[in-house]
Amino acid sequence: MSSIDQPSAILSPEAQKTVLDLFAPIMDELTKEAQAEVDRFNAIFSADHNAIGRVLKVHLVIEQYLNEHIITKYKIENLAELRLSFSQKTKLLKDDLSPAAWVKSAIQNVNSVRNKFSHTLTPKIEWGEINNVAEVLKIARNGVSYAEPIDAIEAFAPVACAFLIDAPSSRRTQLEQLLKSGKMKFAVGEIF
Repeated sequence: MSSIDQPSAILSPEAQKTVLDLFAPIMDELTKEAQAEVDRFNAIFSADHNAIGRVLKVHLVIEQYLNEHIITKYKIENLAELRLSFSQKTKLLKDDLSPAAWVKSAIQNVNSVRNKFSHTLTPKIEWGEINNVAEVLKIARNGVSYAEPIDAIEAFAPVACAFLIDAPSSRRTQLEQLLKSGKMKFAVGEIF
């Protein structure tokens, strides 16, 4: 039995030479293919992934406030144990005249963008993907324009967090009155 036929975890030097001799006719082609994959990996790995970090940071901050809102609103002491997804948590926001409802669809936009970013190495945000974020900002940050959708998402984060805070009842009542009067619109259009 030759050394190449022997079962072994490590090939002997003679067996290694035999294997290399077998691949000699196609070694140049294999080397070129391997180098092409190394180059592709390096291009992906060295690309600017700043936007991914920015979106993830906004998502995490909003989720922290969303958790606090749910715990306060529903008196849930063990929210972490429920292991709810971000999407499930947003569905717990009521569709009423509450401040949280006003930013709900925009928060869902942020979640969609974050989900998209988690499945691609070359993410790009289109303005149409954050239309509800843009609508909230037209009111909350009136007159401010944003160069890129990611800038709008970052500007939306403190607005979302502020609207998720359980405000004192006097302020909440004032906001609800503005919503009911039609002077303030939902991100998806007028409520009446």
